Amino acid sequence: MKLLQERCTGKDRDMEEEVKGLIFGIQHFSIHDGDGIRSNVFMKGCPLRCLWCHNPEGLAPAAELQYFENKCRKCGKCGGICHNLQTVSKESQSIKETYAKGCPYGALELVGEEMTAEEVLEEVCIDQAFFRTSKGGITLSGGEPMMQADFVLELLKKSKEMGLSTAIETSGYSDQRNYERILPYADEFLWDYKETDNVKHRELTGVENKKILENLRFLYQKGAVITLRCPVIPGVNDTEEHFRGIAGLIKELRNLKGWEIMPYHRMGIAKEKRLGKGESIEFSVPSKKVQEQWKQKILSYIGEESDVNVN
Repeated sequence: MKLLQERCTGKDRDMEEEVKGLIFGIQHFSIHDGDGIRSNVFMKGCPLRCLWCHNPEGLAPAAELQYFENKCRKCGKCGGICHNLQTVSKESQSIKETYAKGCPYGALELVGEEMTAEEVLEEVCIDQAFFRTSKGGITLSGGEPMMQADFVLELLKKSKEMGLSTAIETSGYSDQRNYERILPYADEFLWDYKETDNVKHRELTGVENKKILENLRFLYQKGAVITLRCPVIPGVNDTEEHFRGIAGLIKELRNLKGWEIMPYHRMGIAKEKRLGKGESIEFSVPSKKVQEQWKQKILSYIGEESDVNVN
C-alpha cells in the first residue's frame, strides 16, 4: 500500500499527457460490485439500449445537462434551456458547462467530466482505509466502460500499480481484443446476461447476444474470474426459456465465481426526466418473494451439477 499512499499524496506522477475518460460519477463505499468495500467509477457511453435502463445518464458518449425542477426558480437566466435540454444536446461540453455554471440556483448540472486516470485515482484514494480492511478496490461501471477501452486499460494498469483490487462491470458487447488487452489487469468481470433468445435480445437491448456470449466464453477459457449478473424484468425476460438459459450457462461454465439476479428498479425513470428524455417504459418492481422464486427456479434447472455460488 506504500505506492497507494504515494499516489494519494501526489508523488510519483507521470507528467506526460494521459488519455482521458468521460466520467459521470464516482460512488464511494459500494458493497455490491465486487469484493469488499469499493469505489465505483461510472463511465459514459453504451452501445446497448435496454428498455429498462437503470443508468440512462450513462448512455450518451458525451457530456449532458440535467435539470432539477425542485431547485428551479424560473428566473429565465438560462433562456429557457432548463425546459428544452435537447436544444443544447449537440453543443460542446464547454457550452454545456457555461449553462450549468450560469444557473444561480443549481437547477442545471453537467453530467460527464473528462478525467485522467490519475485524477480518478485521487478521488478513489478517499476510500483507501476501507480497501485495506475489507480487501476492496475499484470497480468500473457505466454505461459500458469498454466504449472507452483505452482509458479503461490505462486506469486498470495504474490501479494495479497501486495494489488495488480491480473489477469491471460490462455488457460484454465490445471487440474481443479489448477484453484480451485488459484481462491481465482485471481481477473480476461482472458480466451482464440479459436474455437467452438472440432475436429477443436484440428487441430488448438493440443488439444481438452472439458477441456477448463469444466474449464470455473467450474470457472464461482464458481463466478470467467472472460473476454472472442477470437482470430480470417482470413481464419482459422472466420466462422459463431464459431461466433455463441462465441455468444452462452456469452448468457450462462450471468455474464461474458466482451468479446473481439483478432485480428491476425505477430509479432510471426519474433520471431520464432530469435529462429531458423520459422515454423509458416503466415496469413493475418484483417483490423479495418473487425474486426468491426466480432464484429457486434457476437452481432447480441447474440441479446438483454445479457448485457455483449464488449471491
